Amino acid sequence: MAIQTQRRKDIMAFAPSSTHFDQDATIIGCFREKDTGNIFEFSSIDPDHTLEGVHYPHKVWVTTPWEMDCGYRYAIVKKTVVYIVTDIDGSDEIVMEKWNIKDFRQYTAK
Repeated sequence: MAIQTQRRKDIMAFAPSSTHFDQDATIIGCFREKDTGNIFEFSSIDPDHTLEGVHYPHKVWVTTPWEMDCGYRYAIVKKTVVYIVTDIDGSDEIVMEKWNIKDFRQYTAK
């Protein structure tokens, strides 16, 4: 689900509740993308899971999951940058973007 606030017009993509600490506890934190100011949550992925033979340790939640979109993109989230898989091209090559980020926050279970 993306929410737009009135004052700052930020967009935030929330991870589904199934990733929260009282569920599978894969939720890790959030960050703000520098260019747009949009806020994204991210969660961890099973270490055995790969995309085209490469392990990406995170899911960045970009939209509400529905039948035509899983709602997340595979990524490597660091404190100041995210490498995010945006597509697989016609040659089955992974297309990635580098996002500069700020306001990196890790969640803690209470």
